[in-house]
Amino acid sequence: MWEVKGLEETDLPRIADLELAIFPDAWSLPALRESLHQKSRTWLGGIWLDSLLIGYVIFYYVLDEGEIARIAVDPAYRRKGAAARLLHAVEDFCEEKGIDRLMLEVRKSNVPAISFYREYGFAEDGIRKNYYKNPVEDAVLMSRKAGR
Repeated sequence: MWEVKGLEETDLPRIADLELAIFPDAWSLPALRESLHQKSRTWLGGIWLDSLLIGYVIFYYVLDEGEIARIAVDPAYRRKGAAARLLHAVEDFCEEKGIDRLMLEVRKSNVPAISFYREYGFAEDGIRKNYYKNPVEDAVLMSRKAGR
């Protein structure tokens, strides 16, 4: 059974491993630790299958706006609804905190992620040229009203 809950310091090595497996611009363990300790502006949630952490979300917020910095799922568990469960957890968090707008950026080549976000109501706001490094690539900026 899947469970979404907040992340702890002890979860960070697994998240760092997932970062390396998923992203060409993986966040380091110190960067993840810094995000975890910014509690007034960051929420990190993970999704577990039994006792295995299979995915996570990193979400920043200020006042009534929030940014999804990462929604990541172990490649072995993709297309089974885990990312949707994480997004629903973000929506619940937004409702609790009074956050009205969700924003994100995604690599232009990441067609599956762009499709996922469109399916959940995100619209393209623009392009940020050469935003990503390793490899250099444009970012697609997307947003939508928070809530379900």
